[in-house]
Amino acid sequence: MRERPAPLILVTTPPSGQPFGTHAAIAADGQRLLATDLSHRLGRLGAAVAPLPSLQPSVERPFHWGRWYANAARAALADAEGAVDAIGYAGGGALCLVGDDALDTLLSPIPGEVVANNRFSADAFVVAGDLDRALAMLVACETDNAAPRRLNEAGFAWRDVGSTPWTRFDVDTTLDLALLRLATRLPSTGPRPLDGTVRGFLEMARLPGGASLEIPHLERIGEVIRSRSGELVVAGRVPMTTWQELETETACRVRCLVEERGMRSARDPDSHPRSILAALMARSSPADLVEELSRLGDAVVLDTRVLMASVARSSDAADWPPEEERFASDFGDHRHIETPWLKEFTEAAANASVPFLFGGHALVSDGLRLIVAAAWQGR
Repeated sequence: MRERPAPLILVTTPPSGQPFGTHAAIAADGQRLLATDLSHRLGRLGAAVAPLPSLQPSVERPFHWGRWYANAARAALADAEGAVDAIGYAGGGALCLVGDDALDTLLSPIPGEVVANNRFSADAFVVAGDLDRALAMLVACETDNAAPRRLNEAGFAWRDVGSTPWTRFDVDTTLDLALLRLATRLPSTGPRPLDGTVRGFLEMARLPGGASLEIPHLERIGEVIRSRSGELVVAGRVPMTTWQELETETACRVRCLVEERGMRSARDPDSHPRSILAALMARSSPADLVEELSRLGDAVVLDTRVLMASVARSSDAADWPPEEERFASDFGDHRHIETPWLKEFTEAAANASVPFLFGGHALVSDGLRLIVAAAWQGR
């Protein structure tokens, strides 16, 4: 039987030019190292890899994922040596914790199929078969998260490897890097060991102000997780696999509010994200919302991007508070936040009677699994 051609995977790298010492610069440096590591791993598994440099959006030239990716994919196909029947995409910070078996599954769609790490909110996918039709469909796709769904609507079957441990973890922020650093302290039965260069960066990196990549309130949250009388509040885009693990692997009670999963791949372009917590905040104040959440449990883990999207009435991060402010908020640093509601919310959480941990999707998916594992190992 003729050997199948190697799949062609485009791996993103973040833009440069972030001010030295900022959260954005640290996150970008980490993503560049992770993109290199991922490219090497894909190559060892038999894939052809092409870099996909990120664009710096501007008012004059707003970013559109589908046009950017399709143009780059067509150019890469034209440069490829020999036939290619599968093409894919991976964010530079994606898949860093998954084992090679899951990575190999991602690289192995059958013709007419798309395989994704999360079919409702993808950070990586590979599609096989009629690539002209696939790229024609992706041109109109505004975000990478929606790509597998759009391909499915065009007639491609889809397969999701998101139930495999650690496939949903994606590094976008400095808090995600702190979670990745935590992963290096778990035993070999946890996530795969990281490349030595990546581990060295995670140990040496310093946040604005000089602090190392430590997860805020990790010890206090771990105490709640281990306590039979404790209660953990979790809110945001929590996947079912994480919710199930919270139910079985924590000693405490868990109060979970799942909101806006797949908000960046929503079908209706005229709809906008909605959040019960954001509605409550609008009727009172950010500080009042913190106080109310403090009454519900002994620790709070919150996907604040759902709040940001609901307040902005947009799932596009360009409409949210600036990147640097979002990242600072994750570490409780309200001094470097100018957006009034986020500054008040972050300051109130920093002064709350119970620990608050803010972040994005990575936090409330595989990040929570890392935190639970660390709680039982005294990390």
